[in-house]
Amino acid sequence: MIKLPPFDKNLGRNIKVIDFPGHKPTHASVLLLWYSKPTSDVKNVVELGSGTGFVTFGLKILYNLKVTGIEKEKELVEAANAGIKMNRLNNINFLNEDVKNIKKRMLPEQFDMVIFNPPYHLGPASNNYLRKTARTANKETLKNFVETASYLLRNRGTFVTIIAPYRLPDYFQTLQKFKLIPQQMCIAYGKKAELVLIRGRKNGGAHLEIDQPVFL
Repeated sequence: MIKLPPFDKNLGRNIKVIDFPGHKPTHASVLLLWYSKPTSDVKNVVELGSGTGFVTFGLKILYNLKVTGIEKEKELVEAANAGIKMNRLNNINFLNEDVKNIKKRMLPEQFDMVIFNPPYHLGPASNNYLRKTARTANKETLKNFVETASYLLRNRGTFVTIIAPYRLPDYFQTLQKFKLIPQQMCIAYGKKAELVLIRGRKNGGAHLEIDQPVFL
């Protein structure tokens, strides 16, 4: 279990990204960046569904990691590549690909940490295409994210993810199916429990600790 600093809702406020209608950094983005503080053995990180690059850029700026972002929407990848120059960064790479096709493009177990904020809502989809693809998914899409995370992560490597509370039961089962074992969890509250952060290791020990809650 890693000790984290108190949550700062302004974390990453200096990160420059190109926003799109229906797609821009949210509370979930800031929470994910905060919960992804690396341990000393983490040097090479990949983010699945990296969007315009907020979390990816944050990991580079805060921790000087080598970071790869994977995003299926071409216009978001183009915006992320522009963001590399806007933030004056290097040693960052964005790949335009669907996570379900990664096994055809990348070698397994090459990253120390995998981070992902998958689309998880099952309700009515937004009419905005980018918002719909970022937020709405069926069980197969969610499985694809978890399976790809496990494929890319080295043995005993760290994963960090975020999900809505109502998806927790099936999400835990999916994570464990692909050997991603939750070891640390934090609940973020607005008017109610809104998001759950999960951190663990591939083939890690089954020992789960709950952090102090975050209030948005």
